Amino acid sequence: MPLGAQAETPSSPAPKTPAKVVVIPIRAQIAKPELFILRRGLKDAIENKVDTIVLDMETPGGELEVTFEMLKALEKFPGKTVTYVNREAISAGALIAAGTDEIHFAPEGVIGAAAPVLATGAEIDETMRSKIVSYLKARVRSISEGKGYRGEVVSAMIDMDSELKIGDTVIKKKGELLSLTAQEAMKTYGDPPMPLLGAGISKDLNALLDQLHGAGNYSVVRLEVTWSEKLA
Repeated sequence: MPLGAQAETPSSPAPKTPAKVVVIPIRAQIAKPELFILRRGLKDAIENKVDTIVLDMETPGGELEVTFEMLKALEKFPGKTVTYVNREAISAGALIAAGTDEIHFAPEGVIGAAAPVLATGAEIDETMRSKIVSYLKARVRSISEGKGYRGEVVSAMIDMDSELKIGDTVIKKKGELLSLTAQEAMKTYGDPPMPLLGAGISKDLNALLDQLHGAGNYSVVRLEVTWSEKLA
């Protein structure tokens, strides 16, 4: 080494910037209040350059029109979108979950049974039902592209008349709607093996965030529904 030269010391890697996370509660029937809190959460997340939004979901389903509005809102977020099925994503909830990048489950989580019904809960006549089912399946295919079996699986949750078969295994017969437990959603099929629908099972939200970003490697904001949103 020439005189006067200084030995170079290895540079330390720059500390990793903690990920920004927003948790949005979707924990009631899908209606205007859920749409409003989702829009508010997404607006704040975009303005603050949040990395990940998590939908903390427990819903029996709800209004189809609101569901479509929520799916449109999710498409505008540039970061990662995750649904945490905590404990149910039924009917419209399953469709909204299908519009996120990843679907994670609480151990007792259940998803499915997404056949369209009227707002009153009554069944739709056969002709109209066929039209709505066809449209829903097309929407599901468009939002599920490149996501493994998701399009086929969620379509089987919508359409009672379809069969879901992967390889030689019949997962759903015609004449029934598909619903999955967390364990069933994580079961692998095909070659190479892929989970049927789920991206993971976490005991609670904190465990999920640790899995997504590493323990202590994120900051989180948990939204709450306001009184004005509840009264919408």
